[in-house]
Amino acid sequence: MAAEMCPQETIPIFIDKNGVMERPQRMGPTIVELQHSDNYVKKHSKDPKLPEIKQHVRNVYCTCTKPMLAAGTFLLPAGLPAKRMFTATPKVSKPPLCIVDTNKGHKEYHNKFSGLVPVYVKKKDYGVIPAYLLRRKGHITKSLQSNTEGKQEESEIEIEIENLTDEECREIIEDLKKKCSRLNTAYQRLPFVIDTPSLKTRKTRLEGDMQQLENDLKLLETLVSNK
Repeated sequence: MAAEMCPQETIPIFIDKNGVMERPQRMGPTIVELQHSDNYVKKHSKDPKLPEIKQHVRNVYCTCTKPMLAAGTFLLPAGLPAKRMFTATPKVSKPPLCIVDTNKGHKEYHNKFSGLVPVYVKKKDYGVIPAYLLRRKGHITKSLQSNTEGKQEESEIEIEIENLTDEECREIIEDLKKKCSRLNTAYQRLPFVIDTPSLKTRKTRLEGDMQQLENDLKLLETLVSNK
């Protein structure tokens, strides 16, 4: 009975009759067919849409035109006063200069001496040499001219040289010899050992004075002898 109910068939014959059976999926995510891109949600598709604005069309049209004015009717004849009184436009006063410190409107008013207004540059005498400088320049030029004129006059004046007589020359020679003898005695009174700076300076000073006197005596003696 079992053989009759379930006859034994080979696998190839079963496949030919029923076909290949798909194995059911047991693990992993289910395989689902991908949808077409047209079925996706479009951008801004769910945004609220405003109603369409309908343009208001006027059905009333002005067909008539105003009549033209006659030539010269709107002009007044020359010499007649006009009915309309023209008044002078009021002068608008400028607001005072200010600085806004904060965004809340706190303002600080400043005057012309604050340094924010260019007052010195806009002066009438800006760039002009002051009067006291011109006066000082005139005094300096006058003093320079007077000095140059005085020097020219001094150069023009001839200095008269007086010649000394023999007696005057001899008196001068005797005075020089006396002075030379005094210096010589002072020089001889110096100590033998000179080790202090004061003594050294005194010795050099005496030697220089004595040398100068000797030269002067030689010059005067030659002048007297040549006469």
